[in-house]
Amino acid sequence: MQAPDTDPPPPSEPLQDSALPAESPTLASRGAASTRPPARRWAVGLLSALHAPVFAWAALSLPFRPWTLFAVVTAALALLHAATAVLSLLPHPLAPRAFRATSFCSLGYLAFLSFGLLSSAVYVASLNRGLGTGIAAALLAVWAVVALLTLPFACWGVASTGGLRLLRAKRRPSPALSALSALAALVVLAALSLLFRHRVAKADIMPVPGGAPSRTGAALREALSSFDALPPPPGKAPSLMTTAPAACAAPPEPGRPTLVVTHLARGRDPERAAVATRCVQPGPGEDAAAALRGALADALRGPLKIDVVSAAQPLASPGPGLDGLSLRPGLDGLCLAERCLMPWQLIALDAFNTNAPLAGVPDFRFGVDLAVLRRALGEPEPPGGPAAGGAALRDGLVRIETHSYAADADGALHLLSRIGEPSVPLTEATAQQAAAAAQRYILGAQRKDGMFRYIVDPFTGRASFDGFSIARQAGTTLALCELGVGAEGVPTSPELAKVVQRSLGLLAKLERKAGEDSSVGALFYPKDSPGTIAGLNPTALSLVTFLSCRDAHGAHDALIGRLARMVLATQRDDGGFAPQLDLARVAPVLGPTQLYEGGQSVLALTLLEALAAREPSPEYPPAAAVRAAVDRAMDYYANRYWDHFASNFVYMEENWHCLAARAALGHHRRDDYERFCLDYVAFKSRLVLDEDSKVTPDLVGGYGFGNVLPPHNTATAGFGEALAAAMAVKEARGEDLASDQALMRRVLGFLVRQQWSPATCFACSRDVIIEGGFSESMASPRIRIDYVQHAWAALGHGGRMLGLVPGRSAPAAGPL
Repeated sequence: MQAPDTDPPPPSEPLQDSALPAESPTLASRGAASTRPPARRWAVGLLSALHAPVFAWAALSLPFRPWTLFAVVTAALALLHAATAVLSLLPHPLAPRAFRATSFCSLGYLAFLSFGLLSSAVYVASLNRGLGTGIAAALLAVWAVVALLTLPFACWGVASTGGLRLLRAKRRPSPALSALSALAALVVLAALSLLFRHRVAKADIMPVPGGAPSRTGAALREALSSFDALPPPPGKAPSLMTTAPAACAAPPEPGRPTLVVTHLARGRDPERAAVATRCVQPGPGEDAAAALRGALADALRGPLKIDVVSAAQPLASPGPGLDGLSLRPGLDGLCLAERCLMPWQLIALDAFNTNAPLAGVPDFRFGVDLAVLRRALGEPEPPGGPAAGGAALRDGLVRIETHSYAADADGALHLLSRIGEPSVPLTEATAQQAAAAAQRYILGAQRKDGMFRYIVDPFTGRASFDGFSIARQAGTTLALCELGVGAEGVPTSPELAKVVQRSLGLLAKLERKAGEDSSVGALFYPKDSPGTIAGLNPTALSLVTFLSCRDAHGAHDALIGRLARMVLATQRDDGGFAPQLDLARVAPVLGPTQLYEGGQSVLALTLLEALAAREPSPEYPPAAAVRAAVDRAMDYYANRYWDHFASNFVYMEENWHCLAARAALGHHRRDDYERFCLDYVAFKSRLVLDEDSKVTPDLVGGYGFGNVLPPHNTATAGFGEALAAAMAVKEARGEDLASDQALMRRVLGFLVRQQWSPATCFACSRDVIIEGGFSESMASPRIRIDYVQHAWAALGHGGRMLGLVPGRSAPAAGPL
C-alpha cells in the first residue's frame, strides 16, 4: 500500500515511503514528481482531520471528572491526528512517520480502552443483577464504536508505512486490499449513522382554525362560547374513553381542515350519556370554528376532546428494521383511508410499547406494531396476509400530526401535549398542589389489609395487586412518613396516620425470625414461602421505613432491632453487603447484589446509628457497633465499589447513597462518601434534557436521551430525589447551589406537567382515583404505585430545597 504523498525519505532511513510502485531506479527517478498520485496523501490528511475533533470532543466531554487518564490519553491521540493531518496536507517529509506513529498509538489506545471497558463490563455484570448485564452490553457497544474509529486507520497506517518489521521481509500488504478495508470501514460507519439517525419527516401542512397554530386556541374558545347552553348529561357522566377510530368523510389531506371532537351525547339509554366521536371537515370557504359549533349542537355539557389535524404524510420507514419508530410517541396519530386514531387513543391502547423486535426477548418492547394498529383501525388483515411486513404494512397508512385540546367540565380550554399539560408552570402553588394530589392518590390506593394497589390502567380503570413487592410497599410508606407530617412531626391528617399504621402492620406481619427466640429477623412475601434464604433489599428498605415512621407513628423497636441485625449479618469484611442471608444459619449468601440494596442498607444503618445514640436500648445493636459498620460501608462504597475504568463515564442507580449521605449529615459525615454522591449526581445531571438539547419543549427537564424515546417519569423523579439530597449535602459543605437549583426547577417542572390532572383526565376511568398519579412515561399509560411514590418524593424534597414546599428534609449538619 502507498503512504501519504510526501517527499520520500533518504535511502538510509528504515521507514520508506511506498508511494511509488516497485520499478527500476531509472523509472522511479524519471518524472517522479509528475507520476506520484496525490490521492493517498489527501485521504490520510482528511481522515486524520476528521478523527482529531472527534477524539478532542471525547476527551473534553465524556468524562464528568476533569483530567482523567482517559481524557489525557484521548487528547494526546487527538493531537497526533491533528499533526498527521497537517503534515500530510502540506505535504512534509515527516508525514509518513507521523502516520505510522499515529497508527501505532491508535492500536495502543484501542488496547487501553479495551482493557478498561472489558474489565468494567465484567465488574458491572457481576456486581449487579438485572441492569448490570445491560450496562455491560452498552459498554461493549461503546468499545465496538471505538474499534471502528481506530482499527481500520491503524492497520492501514502500519501496513502502508512498512508493516511490522518481523513480517515485512516476507510479504508486503496488498495496497488494494488495504484500501478496500479502509473504504469498508467508512461504509460501515456511514451505514450505522444512517441506521440510527432520527429522520425528521416532512409532512404536508393542513389549514387549522384561526389560520395559524398561534390563533387556533382563540378560534376554538370562540366556537365553545355557547358551551354553558348545552344540556347537562343524565346521571353520572362517563369519561371520554373510546378506542373506536373516527370516521371522516375523506382522508385528511392538504387544503382541507380536519377536526376530530369527542364529547358526551345522548345514548340509547335515556338515563345514561354515551361517548360520541365526530370528524369535522368543513368545505371550501366554510369556517372551521362554525363547523365545530354545528357538530356540537347535540352534545351534552361535559368534557370535550378536540384534535386539530395540522399535518399529514403517507407513513414512511425511518430505516431498515425501524418501522416501530415510524410514529412519534404521543405526538402522531394514524389514519387508514377515512378512519383515524388520534395520538391520545394510541396512548390509551399502549400502542407505543407493542413492537417486539427481538423474538427471543418478548419483554423488550418499544415503538408501534403496524399490524396491531391496522387491526385497531378496522382492517382484519394487512395487504399480503398475516406475514406481511415492511412496505406492505405501511401501505395506505397516513401519519397525522395534531394540535391537542381538552375542555373541562366548566368549558375552560386546555392545550395538551401527549398526556401532559405543557402550559403548567412550576410555582409554589403548583408544586404544593402536585404534592397534595400525589398524596391523595396514594391514600386512595390502599385496601383494608394495608396493601397498596400495585398497577392501574388510567383509561380502563383495571387495577392489579399482583406483583406485590415488599420494597415498593415499604418505599410508598416511607414517602408518607417523610412528607405527610407537619412542622411538629405530627401526621397531617387522621386518614394518613391510619394508612401508615395499616401498612406498617402489614409489613410487620411478613417477618420471619431466624429462630423462636432469635434476635435476627427478615421479611418474606408470602410469609410462608418455602426456603430460609432472605433477600437484603426488602428487609433493608423496610428497616428504613420503620425507623423513619417511628417518631410520628409509633415504635416497633423489637422488630427494628431484629431487622437491623439481619442487615448487619449480611455485611462483608470489605464493608459491602451480601445480597441474601440464610436464616437457618444466620450466614450471608455471597453473590451479585441487587440494584439499590447497598444504598438502602447504608441508609438504614445510618438512621439506626442516630437512634441508638439518641435513645440507647437493649433491643437495638450497640451504637458503637452500628457506627463502625456504617463507617466500613461508607468507606467501601466511596473508595472501592466504583473503582474501575468506567466510573469516569457512567454510574448505576445510586440514588439511595445520596439519601444516606443526607441522613448522616448530623452525626456521621465522611468527605469521600459525600463526594461519591456528588460525583454520581454530576454524572446523572448530564442526562437531564434542557433547552439546549434540541428536544420538544414538553421534554425539557426529563431524564432521557432525546426526542425518539420519551423520558421515563420514574427515572426523572429518582434523579430529583438524589439531586435534592445532593443539594442538602452541598449546602452543608458550603458549596454554591445556583446551578443545582436551576436543574431542580427543570426536573420538577417536568414532573408537574406529567401528573394526571382534571384537564388531562378527560378519558380517565371514574372507578378508581387517577388524578395525582404518574404514568410510566408520556407514551406509556400504566400507573404503578412506586411511580407515584418517587415523583411525590422528588416534588416534596426537591420543593423543600427550592422553598416551594414547606418543611426541611435534612438534619442540621455537623462538622465534616
